[in-house]
Amino acid sequence: MKKLNHEMDHLQKRDEEMRLEMDEWDEDSSFLESIAARSANLETEVTRLQHDLRTSTREVGEAKKEVIELKKALEEKALVIERLRLEIAELRKEKVKSEKKGRELETKIGILEVRVTEERGKKSRVQEEMKERIDELKKKIEDLEADVAKLSNELKRRKEEKRQCEEKAMGLEFNMLALKDMVDEKTNEAKSGKVKDIGCTDKRLEVPIATVGTVAAIAVVVAVVYRYCRKRS
Repeated sequence: MKKLNHEMDHLQKRDEEMRLEMDEWDEDSSFLESIAARSANLETEVTRLQHDLRTSTREVGEAKKEVIELKKALEEKALVIERLRLEIAELRKEKVKSEKKGRELETKIGILEVRVTEERGKKSRVQEEMKERIDELKKKIEDLEADVAKLSNELKRRKEEKRQCEEKAMGLEFNMLALKDMVDEKTNEAKSGKVKDIGCTDKRLEVPIATVGTVAAIAVVVAVVYRYCRKRS
């Protein structure tokens, strides 16, 4: 635009000079015609330059609009960049916090791993102790089972002895009743004047009987044997 303005000024100045020359050389018609033709050319050139100037002015206006739009877009991008910078700064802060938390978590994990190892050790020791106790209890149970078996055998033996003693007692009681009948019979005979010695022998228990007073001794023996059998049972 400056160049065009400069050319227009130069042409106008040249036109004025030509007019002056035309005034001075008015007598020379051929020269005037030449000057007129030259002036017409200059006017055409001025018109063209004015058109170019308007076109350039319009282009400059459009360029200004583009510059304004570009400036606006640049400002928007600057705002976006600033916002991104702030977000990046926040992300960096968050990253620092995350790294700190990560280190804290690693420390906690290390502590937990140590605790887990200790608990596993304790668990192993407890399991070993429980195994030892279980083995001891199993041994005690086996001993108790052996004692129970022994006592069961002893109980069976004692029951058998009790049965045998009861059989003996029943036999003695039967013999005692028989002897009592004999004594009663002999007593009656004694009362009638027929007194004799009485004798009786049992294969399992030998008891001599001579008089009626021996019946009490037989009863005592039977009671002792019976009590003995009960104690053994």
